[in-house]
Amino acid sequence: MGQQQLLLIVIGIVIVGLAVLGGFDAFNRHVRQDEADGLLDRGLSIATHAVHWKTVNDPFNGGNQSYAELAVDGLDRLAVDESTIRGQFAITSATADQIEVTGVSDRYPEVGIRVFVTEYVIDSSYVRFDGSLSL
Repeated sequence: MGQQQLLLIVIGIVIVGLAVLGGFDAFNRHVRQDEADGLLDRGLSIATHAVHWKTVNDPFNGGNQSYAELAVDGLDRLAVDESTIRGQFAITSATADQIEVTGVSDRYPEVGIRVFVTEYVIDSSYVRFDGSLSL
């Protein structure tokens, strides 16, 4: 083989190696985004349960127009599991008119979500990939 052919083979191997590394990076980002999407879906579901619970005017099974009782053991009152295959969830703040639901991934502890509810509306949410959210 000539030197040109060897050089082309080496360059081809380097290019393929870089493409494989780029593929691993893209796959890793996709997996983390999928984990965040699953956490956010569950957080929105918990928030929806909380809004429904607030509207019920039953002293034993409802919030009577307030989220305040969800501040302690809120997920138990909503009959929602604290943990799923995606991660751990908690109601991290609850007042009469506002509630905050937080979820953190079990597989990737740096991935977390937070959902905010004001009155009867899911106000906003955000996702963090830096580990700044915790229960």
